[in-house]
Amino acid sequence: MANDFAKGVPVMLTGTANWAKLTKASGPDQMSSKYSVELTLDADSQKLLTGMKILNHVNVKTREGEYKYEQPTVRMKSMTPPTLWDSQRNLFEGMIGNGSVLRVKGVIKSWEMAGNKGLTCYINKGVVLDLKEIEDNPEEMDALFEGVEVTPEQASLGSPKDAAVKDSEDDDLPF
Repeated sequence: MANDFAKGVPVMLTGTANWAKLTKASGPDQMSSKYSVELTLDADSQKLLTGMKILNHVNVKTREGEYKYEQPTVRMKSMTPPTLWDSQRNLFEGMIGNGSVLRVKGVIKSWEMAGNKGLTCYINKGVVLDLKEIEDNPEEMDALFEGVEVTPEQASLGSPKDAAVKDSEDDDLPF
């Protein structure tokens, strides 16, 4: 029996998360206002989508039409935060770092607008199998600032926000 993408075809995919914005903690993607993740697929998920003959259609591409990642990757999205759990079956509402492993349940639907056609992958729920925390790496920060000298003038400015307030107080503008 053929897949009816107009009605939506349910899928279960597993892969490595990139740019996950799936929880209230992370909020939606600022550009699209949607909750989303780019999921680099494991071998079984690649086989599933290859068998459905859609892997090349849903693989994330750049504006130039080139594949964005070396490994097949799909963008899963939703208008509302999907329900997520950790591996202990507890609701998960935290931040998901790049490299985290997720298993997601979703639907792939076809669309048509203004003469264009395509497939969109929607996420409904998922499990965070291996969480990679989003954190500042102190060693990386030390390396970034290695050899940077702060002059007394720079130190007296404080934060960039403080400098902006100071600048706005110094001008002769009436507002």
